[in-house]
Amino acid sequence: MKKICFLFVLSGLFSFQLQAQFRDSENILQRLIWDDTMLNIFIDTRIDLQAGFMDGKYDELGFDGKTIKLLFTGEVVPGIRYRIRHNLNKSQAAFPREGYSGAIDHAWLQFDAGTHWTFTVGKQSVQIGTFENDYNPADVYLASMVYMDFDGYKTGVNAAYKFNKQIINLQVVNSDTPQFASEEYKNKALAFNAMWQGDLFNELIRTRWGYGIFQHSNKRFYNWLTLGTQLNIEKFTTEIDYYLGNRNIDYGAIVYNTDLGYRYVEDQSVSLNLKYNFGKWRPFVKGTWNKRHDKRFDMTAYESWGIQAVAEFYPFTNKYTKDLRFHAAYMYSNTDFKGSFSQLDNSDTHTILVGTRWLFKAK
Repeated sequence: MKKICFLFVLSGLFSFQLQAQFRDSENILQRLIWDDTMLNIFIDTRIDLQAGFMDGKYDELGFDGKTIKLLFTGEVVPGIRYRIRHNLNKSQAAFPREGYSGAIDHAWLQFDAGTHWTFTVGKQSVQIGTFENDYNPADVYLASMVYMDFDGYKTGVNAAYKFNKQIINLQVVNSDTPQFASEEYKNKALAFNAMWQGDLFNELIRTRWGYGIFQHSNKRFYNWLTLGTQLNIEKFTTEIDYYLGNRNIDYGAIVYNTDLGYRYVEDQSVSLNLKYNFGKWRPFVKGTWNKRHDKRFDMTAYESWGIQAVAEFYPFTNKYTKDLRFHAAYMYSNTDFKGSFSQLDNSDTHTILVGTRWLFKAK
């Protein structure tokens, strides 16, 4: 009889424990559903009607889904945040070393340690400098060569130190892309980045200056210098960005040589962006210059330059539709082949597009 009573009491306690756990889980679920501090869901989409002309010939016409992303972000408790950004129109292929698919840009946790330090752990943006690199890809039309080719999201840890409106980022991430790591060393290669996010004279001048070291092998590293400086005068903004670094790139499609393979190159890019904010209308003009020097051939393969004119229109002020925009852009680029490729004619590309982009809060 005592044993039966003991089992009855034990089962009652177990049932009470399960109910308490269920209530706790239910409370957490309810908080996630209803509390915007803990869970915010955004959908980011952009679609364009695009026409292209290459070397004077009509090359393309059609609708292009540039972006469709899901963003989950929130603060679990004060000082602990998370962010997940998933591309629905990007390859879902998995990267075994990192444990994430190629469609995941961000999957990180962030912790504040006091008033000065913040630590970010997980898949995150690589901390290279420049303002161009800090833009959401849906807001980039004509990009520099380095921006287009750079793998900007890797798994690792970042430590940010904040003082007097300045932020110093120190980051260690994987460096396993063919651009940087050798095939034999890709499972143990790392990248080390440092970046200064500066705020001078109450945001009159802002900086994103960075330096990165990307491991190729146990004895070889590729170095990158990235400098971004922004000038803000009332509603007018000027941004100038500079990239310089070494990597391995297969640029055969550009020089019409499919047998070229990966080459050791030194790349440079410069971009100048001029923007004015009229409120609902936000026009800007941007110019780019790029140079690719093939270090194995010991010659410049080509130089290119481009210019764009863009007008963005934000017609709504409602909090749910304020980030819905319409845009029109014209872009021109020219490639001048050098060295062993100097027999190729210069390449000219004209692109015209109109489209819409909406970043909206679904929850």
